[in-house]
Amino acid sequence: MKKHKEFPEECRKKICVQLCFTREELRDELLKRTTYIAVPMQTDAPDAADWSERLLLTADEDLWVGDRLQEAADRVSDLLSDYLAGKSCSFDEQGHCCMTLLLPCEAVPGIGDRIARIIKEIFVLHVLSRWFDDRLPEKAQYLALQCREAEELLRARLNRRTRPIVRPYRAL
Repeated sequence: MKKHKEFPEECRKKICVQLCFTREELRDELLKRTTYIAVPMQTDAPDAADWSERLLLTADEDLWVGDRLQEAADRVSDLLSDYLAGKSCSFDEQGHCCMTLLLPCEAVPGIGDRIARIIKEIFVLHVLSRWFDDRLPEKAQYLALQCREAEELLRARLNRRTRPIVRPYRAL
C-alpha cells in the first residue's frame, strides 16, 4: 500500500483577512444612494437651490432595514462558507458584522480590500432591491440582478490565484 504524497509546507499556508462592517456605515451608503435633489415647481423661491428629500431610512424603517441587512449577511455567509473561520457572519448587538476569512496563500495580493468592497455592495444592493419590491418592481428587479452579478464577482475574486491550485493525488 502506497502513501499519499504530502503537501509542501508553503501550500498549506493561509492568508487571514479580517473584515468588519457596521450598520451605520451601511446605512450611510444607503442614504447616499437614495437621496436626490428635487427641483421645486417655483424656481424663484428663496430656498429653491438646496431643497432635498430622503427616500429611505426613517426611524420607522430602522428595524426593517436591520432585518434586510441580516438577510444579506446570511447570503454572504453562504457565499463565503468555504473561507470563513468560525461561525457565519451576523450583526451583533452593537451593530457590527465581523468575519475572518482564511484564503489560500496563492490568492491575489490586495484581495481583502476588493472582497470588502464587493461584500458592502451586496449588502446595499440587497436592501435596496427589497425596498423597491413594492414601490418600483422594475427597479427592484434591476437591483436584484446587480446583486446577483456582485455575488458572481465575489465568487470569481475568491477563485483567482497567482499560481495553479495543487491538489493531492495518489501515487500508483
